[in-house]
Amino acid sequence: MIPVAQPDADAFAFAFSGGRMLVRPGLEVPDFAALGGVDRLAAGPILLGQIDGRSCYAVGLEEGEPPDGLTGVALRELFSRMENGPLVAMAGRASQTLDWWFGHAYCGRCGQPTEPHEKEMARACPGCGVLHFPRINPAVITLVHRGEDEILLAHDRRFRAGFFALLAGFVEAGETLEQTVVREVREEVGLEVEDLRYFGSQSWPFPSQLMVGFFARYRSGEIRVQEEELTEARWFPLDALPGPGDRPAGFSIAGRLIARYLEDAAARR
Repeated sequence: MIPVAQPDADAFAFAFSGGRMLVRPGLEVPDFAALGGVDRLAAGPILLGQIDGRSCYAVGLEEGEPPDGLTGVALRELFSRMENGPLVAMAGRASQTLDWWFGHAYCGRCGQPTEPHEKEMARACPGCGVLHFPRINPAVITLVHRGEDEILLAHDRRFRAGFFALLAGFVEAGETLEQTVVREVREEVGLEVEDLRYFGSQSWPFPSQLMVGFFARYRSGEIRVQEEELTEARWFPLDALPGPGDRPAGFSIAGRLIARYLEDAAARR
């Protein structure tokens, strides 16, 4: 990974300033020329890859007024509104890359300033030689079902009133993904599950999660919520789920887990 001095003018610029991504009207990703130079450059440009033959760069700009024709948009809003899947995924990758870039400007072992590695996507410490790679935090998210027609949803203390979602939690050192599912369900709601089925995964750049989705069948137990995190958890019949605005949206893996389960349930009827 070698940040280049001047990408091609038509290269995609996934530029962030003040925690927001700069876009054109209509949530279009700007080209590098739209940034108007690199006077406010704080990080990069970092080559991420290509989309349709156009190079993509992560760029960190110092806070301030955005260049003419651009406006800052929160990444979560982009995820929910931008329809181009490859561009959305690249925006998330750019955000994660910049978060790592700024977070590892100094070596966590010896404290010296780090430098971009010439070949790897890494920052190298010239003092002790440690390479700092982008950090990814794996987490599981689980749709627990009881029988075929009920699923478990919970209200996290951080959620707005009336919003319910699936259970999720980070993988701990030494755990398999399946062990994490069993532990998280047990810890958060006091239930035992079985028959785990892998669904899929999603990069979740808030700031650096990799969400891994599972279905799990209820085996035993009564709901006892972990009050430090949850206010409520209960079984919802499939025909009485919270409305679309009160459960995870379809762009998230949580929303896709629910949608898939509903599709499969309809096919069984």
